[in-house]
Parts: sequence; structure tokens; C-alpha cells
Amino acid sequence: MMLTPNIVDSHPTPEKFRVHPVENIPPLTKSYARVAAGMLRSKRSQVISLPDTRWETTARISRELVDSYNALMGASGLVGQNSAPSVAVHITAFGLSTAMMADRRFPLPLQGMVHLQHKVWHMSDVPIDQPVRISTWAQNLSPHHAGTSVEVWAQVNDPTTDKLLWQSMALYLSKSVILPGSPRPERPERPNFQPPVITGQWELSKDIGRRYGAVSGDRNPIHLSNLSAKALGMPGAIAHGMYAAGRMLAGRETLAPYTWAIEFASPMRLPSRVALHYDQQGDRLLVAGWNAKREKLHFLGEIQQH
Repeated sequence: MMLTPNIVDSHPTPEKFRVHPVENIPPLTKSYARVAAGMLRSKRSQVISLPDTRWETTARISRELVDSYNALMGASGLVGQNSAPSVAVHITAFGLSTAMMADRRFPLPLQGMVHLQHKVWHMSDVPIDQPVRISTWAQNLSPHHAGTSVEVWAQVNDPTTDKLLWQSMALYLSKSVILPGSPRPERPERPNFQPPVITGQWELSKDIGRRYGAVSGDRNPIHLSNLSAKALGMPGAIAHGMYAAGRMLAGRETLAPYTWAIEFASPMRLPSRVALHYDQQGDRLLVAGWNAKREKLHFLGEIQQH
């Protein structure tokens, strides 16, 4: 049985949104602070629609970020020399997406949002320290068996030629919100996880959340320490989901074009040991990560060369 991520079949519709220009990408700390201060919205359990805007700015994927990211992930090879690693591009675009979700016009509360899955189309080399145009928007607000889901898309274009270099789709879940007039679908049945043969493992240190946060700027308290995570109702600190994506890709990224995807099943507690299984199927590399002691699946991923 192949362990393949179940990624939603969706397509971007940027043309449906009017451009909301942004001068600079706000730091993640600013977006999180707005949420923590309770400035954004009153408590409400129903929403109707998403904003009709697409946030857009010009930015650079910095050499400093790329070098820090590669040092953290142990990445090497062609990627990161003249072309930015895929997750480093995500880190830059994520600041704009988070600012959009922290805006008062966004109908879902950013706090408590669960990252379900992520897919990236790395279509062409993304230059380092050169201007790129980044845009982000939200589409397909949908009922989910545990609440409401939404797709947050990001695209990176060459500002001179308008060529699309990179795009991503992040599927998020808000458990605190329901869509009026939309019955919740039944929870899909999934076969019990049967751990495959272990072909690798990661040792996740207790400080990996702080280290990834230092590189990415994503210092969400649930990743930093057991104390800060428990203050937000978590049993303990967990690794960033995109850290798992970066580790999955490290040393396996080739020259564009390629796609990759990851579906999250359960958090990776810190510290912990993650068992891995790599399965090459033609031009696709399938990756599974799980807790070997509890036989609990953490994620399923895939990398495909095009």
C-alpha cells in the first residue's frame, strides 16, 4: 500500500480578486501581536464570505535567509546557490499571507488556525536578492467536518516579464467557525496507519522550534517552549509543520520545475524522534513520518520532478 498525501484538487483564481497593494511585508511578530491584543474581531461563530482582495507587494528572498535556512536544514547542492530553496520562498511569502489573515476583514480568526496540508508548484528558479512580485489571497471557504476550511494561495512572479515562478496552496482549518446554511460533511473514513519499514529518522531537539523561528521569523509560542505552548492550551511545544516540509526536501530539491506536497496528520512533539519511510515511485518520491513508539502518523509527503 502506497502512503500518499490526500491533497485537495484545486486551482488558483487570482483574476477574480482586485489588487490590494502593500508597500512592505509586515513582520510576523506584528501580525501575531495584533491577534494577541484582541484588536481584530469580536467572538463570532459564523461567517459568510471571504474578502475580494489579493494582497500584492514587491520583495526579495534574501541571501541571508537562504544561507540561514540551508544551515538549519543541512541543505546543499544546486538549490540555494543561484535559486532559492522552495521553503525559503514560502517563508518570505508567508509574512504577506499572515498579514492578510490577521487583517480585520478576514473572516476566520488567525489564532487556533490548523494547517492541514500544503502544496507547492516550483515552476522556475526563484532568484536570490532580486526583486520578485508576491501576491496572496484566500479562496474556497468550505464546510469541514471539524469546522470551516479555507485555501490560502501565494504566487511569486518575475516583476519584469510577469512569468509565474512559484505558487503554493495552504489548506487551513478553523474549528471555531461554521458556515451558515452549509451542513458539515461526515468525517471521512481512513484506514488505520500501518507503519512501513523504517528507512530513516530525524532527531528533533527541544530547541528546534526556536531555531526554525529564528530563521523564519515565525515565533508562534506553541513552537518555542513547553511553558509558552501550555499557556495557549497545548500539551507541549511542537515543531513547525513547514520545518517538516523543509527537512523532507533537504538534499532532494533539484532544478525547477518540480512540485511537492505535505499533509499533516498529528503534531511532532519536542523533543522527539521521527521515523521515516522513503519510497521512490518513478518520478515521485513518497515520504511518511511517524512516531515509532506510538505508531502515530505525523505526515505524508511527496516530491515530484517535472
